[in-house]
Amino acid sequence: MQFVKGSLCLIILIVVVGYTPAIYGGGIVTVLKDNILGSPEFHKKQSWSFDPDVSKRRAPEFIALHGFQSERLIERIGLGIDGRQDERRKQQVVRDYVYNQQRAQYPLNSVYYQPQYTAPRQI
Repeated sequence: MQFVKGSLCLIILIVVVGYTPAIYGGGIVTVLKDNILGSPEFHKKQSWSFDPDVSKRRAPEFIALHGFQSERLIERIGLGIDGRQDERRKQQVVRDYVYNQQRAQYPLNSVYYQPQYTAPRQI
């Protein structure tokens, strides 16, 4: 009998809270509706001003600043921002030199040519 009373109280509570006006928080019905269907802001029509040709106009400026295919940008990101950029750049110069030496050893069509990264030795 106590289980039935508890269940009945729970059902009454859900009904009362569910139909509470939105001023008081809206209740369970509002929560379920917003979570299942999405909030009303989600369904509003939106318009964006979009220019598909802006990339063509800005490409020369981007290439001048960051290099072709962002090679200088990627290099700057790879150097980090912790104040040790010069140290890392020196390590990259050594790495690039070793890599180019390995690459010059074998022609591009050679079976033995495998581009790989060789870390510089620590002295």
